[in-house]
Amino acid sequence: MEIEKETILLMSKGDKKAYETMFRRFYPKVHRFVAMLLKNEDDADDVSQLIFLKVWNKREKFADIQDFDSYLFILAKYTVINYISSKHIIPIDIDSLPDRYANESSPHDDVVAKDTQLLIDMVVESMPQQRQMVYRMSREQHLKNEEIAQCLGIQKKTVENHLNLALKEIKKALYLMILLPCHWV
Repeated sequence: MEIEKETILLMSKGDKKAYETMFRRFYPKVHRFVAMLLKNEDDADDVSQLIFLKVWNKREKFADIQDFDSYLFILAKYTVINYISSKHIIPIDIDSLPDRYANESSPHDDVVAKDTQLLIDMVVESMPQQRQMVYRMSREQHLKNEEIAQCLGIQKKTVENHLNLALKEIKKALYLMILLPCHWV
């Protein structure tokens, strides 16, 4: 386990050999997981490669991650969710999904909370720039909609629309993360 943490730390600093080591170690698990969800080997190949491309592109974040396996699991689910959504494979009414995990807790709550926050951060980073700014000003700087509109020179209604769309994207990712519970094979 200590060797894995060292390898992840090296990878987070841009070490390509460390990345290759992590790729060889985790790719088979990720690919099996993705193939099981997508039920299509070609799509599973593409999505698995995309996941590891995201790992490399966001490698700086891994220095702070306590549980790489959990993070990779969440990243894989999120990537599959995006893929499924973009291909319109399954229509889902997010508002009708049950909130079945609301009162559960586990010994890994801190890790889960941190990994969930990473998922939210990834969703926010994938948003258009203005929506991302509106969301961050609202949720991180705690500005009111009127203040955001004034700062950005846009209408209050535009701010409200951006926030609604941002929250829908985040909600969808979180619900689908719960909907696709799976354990590494």
